[in-house]
Amino acid sequence: MSFPAFLYDKYQTNPDDLEEGLFKGKILLQGYKAVFTPPSSAKDIEGDVKKHVAQIIKMKKVTPHSITYIMCQVQFALSSVTSWRSIDGDFDYIQFWRTIIDFFEKAPSREAHCQVDKLLEWWTRKVFRRSHHDNLSNTAKANMSVNALTRQRAQCNDAAFDSP
Repeated sequence: MSFPAFLYDKYQTNPDDLEEGLFKGKILLQGYKAVFTPPSSAKDIEGDVKKHVAQIIKMKKVTPHSITYIMCQVQFALSSVTSWRSIDGDFDYIQFWRTIIDFFEKAPSREAHCQVDKLLEWWTRKVFRRSHHDNLSNTAKANMSVNALTRQRAQCNDAAFDSP
C-alpha cells in the first residue's frame, strides 16, 4: 500500500524522508475543518457563529481517530465509486484505517512518539487555532517565563512606588 498524494503537504513525497509533510495535505485539512468546524473555516473565512460539530461533541483537540476518519472520507470523495465499500478496486479502506491508526498509536520509538505528538499539536493549532495552553495547570502557566517576567516587573514597580 502507498499513501495517496492528498495526505502530503503540496501533494509531494520525499523518497528520502517519507514522513516529511505526511498528513499535512491541504485538502485533508480542509476536509477536517469542513466536517468538524464551521464550514467557512475550511476556506479560512471568519464569521460563522452557529454551533458546529466540534462544539457539540466538546472536541477540543484533534485525535488520531478523527484524522483517520477524514482521510477515509476524502479518499472516498476523490474516488470514482458511488457507494461505500470496504475495498474499492485496489484500495482497501480497512487496511488504510489500521495503517494510519498504527502510525499514531504504535510509534516505534520515543523520537517517533514525539513526532506524533508534534503532528497532533500542529493539527490542533491548524483546526482550532489554539494549542493545549488551555489544558495547562495554573501553576504551569504562572511559571512560564513571560508570566514570571510580568510578575517580576510588577514587583519591581511596586517596590519602587512603595519606597520612600
